[in-house]
Amino acid sequence: MALNLIAKIRGERQTIGVDIGHYSIKVVRVHHDRGNNYRVMAMDMEPTPEGAFADNEIQDEAKLREALIRLMTRNIPDASKDDLVTAVGWSAGILADKSVAKVPKNGNEDAIVVQTAQARPPFDDQDIMLDYQVIERDNKGEVKSLVVAAKNKILSDYSKLFASSGYKLTAIDVDVFGIANAYVATTPEDRLTETVALLDIGEKKSTLTFLRGKEFHSVRTLTSGSVSSVIATLSRHLGIDAAMCHEMFEKNDLTMVKDRSVAEVESALQLAYEEVVNSVEFGIRYFSSSESGEKPVRLLLCGGGANLSNICDYLKEKLSIECDVLNPFTRVQFDAGVVDEAGLSVASANIYTPALGLALRKF
Repeated sequence: MALNLIAKIRGERQTIGVDIGHYSIKVVRVHHDRGNNYRVMAMDMEPTPEGAFADNEIQDEAKLREALIRLMTRNIPDASKDDLVTAVGWSAGILADKSVAKVPKNGNEDAIVVQTAQARPPFDDQDIMLDYQVIERDNKGEVKSLVVAAKNKILSDYSKLFASSGYKLTAIDVDVFGIANAYVATTPEDRLTETVALLDIGEKKSTLTFLRGKEFHSVRTLTSGSVSSVIATLSRHLGIDAAMCHEMFEKNDLTMVKDRSVAEVESALQLAYEEVVNSVEFGIRYFSSSESGEKPVRLLLCGGGANLSNICDYLKEKLSIECDVLNPFTRVQFDAGVVDEAGLSVASANIYTPALGLALRKF
């Protein structure tokens, strides 16, 4: 306890990011020193129990709690001394928009920003909780903020899950903001002026987050183009199940499918990728129409679907956009023993990126 207190006095903190996905639960622990440098102290994952989620809401809390406790006990038995952050999924009904409030001198900025947001739909809904981040203040008293709203039930369910597991949450974030934070925190300064799109290809849903420089612009939930939709196409054309598909993605080995040539597998993948391409193209077109024709200069992939074989090359070719994998771990230090001599694989980096973004928060 004394050592922990001394560390906090020095400005050193540790944050644990927990990303609960439909396929797996990921945890990353980051140490923050006084100089705003950070180091990964622990990371691991646990399969998400089948049936734990339904329509992006927690369905079986007991199963999810058991999995969360296994994961945390195995890696971070002393979690109570750290800040703990988790995230709800954007596709669970998160709302976000820019708001400008007029705050008079000595006025209650917090109350005025919230009241201004609540004065217009959809933020006037009584069953949501509002939060905001100030983007800019001017000398005339105008406060420009990013206002975010989430359903009270969703937040309550996540709080209850962690409390019943014996953990106290410091904050509940949004998964796409965690990804954006990982990007901003680990991207060279000379590239942070760019307009980019962050494509998180999830197990059940995918999202496309647009950033203009360091500033959040908007998010599109993609109606198709998830890992599950790719697996469904492969299952129809190749006769393989989800477990085989996931193993093939993780190992990036197209020869694993018995009685099928690599050419046949590639052909089936291209059919599956058409859904991803169409969804991303629609999202980019929507962004461009709202910004006088401007388009993102780069598309960065993360999430389990970033491990899909040649998906980046396919998107680059079809959309005529620079495409790469968002791998923030290339600019992060690791504590001894967290990874072996070979380092963290690109496949693992894709999966852990949202949890890292949450753990990079310093409170």
